[in-house]
Amino acid sequence: MELINKIYTKINASYFAFIGLLVFFIGLVPAMVVHPNFNFFETHISYLGGPTNSLYIFFNVFWFITACFIILFMLGFTLYLQEKGLAKKGTWILFILAFLSAVGIMGMSIFNTEEAYTNHFIFELVFFFTGILYLFGYAILENKVKIFSKWQVLFNILVVAFFILYLILLILNRVNPGLAPEFQSFAEWLFLFANLFWFFENGILMLRKK
Repeated sequence: MELINKIYTKINASYFAFIGLLVFFIGLVPAMVVHPNFNFFETHISYLGGPTNSLYIFFNVFWFITACFIILFMLGFTLYLQEKGLAKKGTWILFILAFLSAVGIMGMSIFNTEEAYTNHFIFELVFFFTGILYLFGYAILENKVKIFSKWQVLFNILVVAFFILYLILLILNRVNPGLAPEFQSFAEWLFLFANLFWFFENGILMLRKK
């Protein structure tokens, strides 16, 4: 732990968030451009990593690397929150959930074919449910410390709302495949960008309130 503290003393964890975001968009944008008939209402994120996309391996590799940077950021973010007075036990529990959520991303990037659909779906559920739990958990813990504004607390809940919206649509479309699948696809992109902005905003927060 002492070695980890030294690393994050020299390197602000926010940079891992920014690099992770950059890596993700480097993989995302080209995959969107070459994807046949890309549409936010029809193309799910995982489709960019499927064989129908000529850059699917490229996208999946960058998706996996992004998850690695998320783990590095969340570890530093955990230490940062402890410095600001949040309970160690609570922050470590939330780190474990965030770690599992990142593992979910790794699994989705590895098992991104029709043959491995079941594995992909399992890791997708791991990503979503642990994501909801750790984001909601941060809202609860940050609400107890004055350094965090009410907006910061509400922002966590807002991102959770996007996660839940997608999960509801996902379940509804499993029950009834013809039930407006385009809403599910669009909701997936909404939660993606909300989640990405969460990492960016918290990276900025760590720089502003050292």
